[in-house]
Amino acid sequence: MKFIPKISFKEDLKSEGFECVDLQEFYHRDWSKFEPNTPFFPHRIDFYVLLIITKGSVKHKVDFQEFLVKENECLIISPNQIHELNSESDYHGYFIFFTKEYLLNYFTPSTYFHISQLFNYHIFKPVYQLDECMMDYAGRVASEYVFSPYVLKNQIISSLFSIILYKLNNRNLLFTEGITKQGFEVFEKFKNLIESEYSKSRNVNDYAEKMNISYKHLNEISKRFTHRTAKEFLDDYVILEIKRKLSSTTLSIKEICFETGFDEPTNFNKYFKKLTGITPLEFRSELN
Repeated sequence: MKFIPKISFKEDLKSEGFECVDLQEFYHRDWSKFEPNTPFFPHRIDFYVLLIITKGSVKHKVDFQEFLVKENECLIISPNQIHELNSESDYHGYFIFFTKEYLLNYFTPSTYFHISQLFNYHIFKPVYQLDECMMDYAGRVASEYVFSPYVLKNQIISSLFSIILYKLNNRNLLFTEGITKQGFEVFEKFKNLIESEYSKSRNVNDYAEKMNISYKHLNEISKRFTHRTAKEFLDDYVILEIKRKLSSTTLSIKEICFETGFDEPTNFNKYFKKLTGITPLEFRSELN
């Protein structure tokens, strides 16, 4: 199988943490010297991406799910997600690439708390409809990025870009009305614990104990944010990480079994097949 590489933010732009690129210009770059590790093959990223479509539409896979992104819509891709660009459809628009450091530099902590919810793919779907104002500001961001003569260019761009993010986040606020910051912080703690501890435990009680809350409370929080029980959410994450390892590493099935916390391959195969309908080997074979 092909190894899926991880792509980092461009070294010469790390200090700014922001880049805006016209899709057509991006696609017509000479990618031959990077083959097979081009953006048109599956890869992981360590930064955020907004794919904004101004004309046409495209089907785009993110973490093994296919999403249709149409005119006046955007697709949000978060760090560590696996995706590949579609070079077959005729579509136009912009890529906006940015880092977590960029968000922390240009947004207050309280604002960052709300904006960061946009990139929580465990809660929200990644495709958003953009209104006329947002499309206008996306065009202004692209224009300022390329042509701005101002000394405070970065500040101007961040101000324009912030309006897009604020308006995007407003849609999420409508869906999470009544959810408190405290509740979200509990869910975030649960999510972060799973990301760091999933290979050590698949028992929800262990996570509740670490968080000093009851199993019942944790279950209520999980269902409030994801419409999934805490156990279902934990299993979803474990399966996603197994799929990522099956697709992005050359580790054997047995090695992935032990690396993800299973004591032996038989249990690993049963767990994966129960939740996906196929075995890990069959999933890996389908990727080819």
